[in-house]
Amino acid sequence: MSLNARLLRRGMGWWPPFLGAGIRVSSIADDFREAEVELKLGRFNRNYVGTYFGGSLYAMTDPFFMIMLLHNLGGERVLPEFQMDVVHADDGSPVARVHKVLYVRLKPRHRAS
Repeated sequence: MSLNARLLRRGMGWWPPFLGAGIRVSSIADDFREAEVELKLGRFNRNYVGTYFGGSLYAMTDPFFMIMLLHNLGGERVLPEFQMDVVHADDGSPVARVHKVLYVRLKPRHRAS
């Protein structure tokens, strides 16, 4: 994939799901092994009781697992599991924990014969 990390970070700032939820991509490492994403509590991403809407929390983590694996894996079928903590920027206190299992494999045309 030829898209570099800086261009991806900038482009994701205009991606409608992130733009609408107030999600901001602060950085993506050049080797695609780390990403930092921010979500400020606002009128459009809070739930009924005034805390972060769970869908916004999940949205801020969801695309990065696939993107990071696309740039770093190359083998046959793999089922990596990830656990990510979403923490409050002010004091580092936990906000949510995301657990995700991905199914990754090369497309048939890219597999070794």
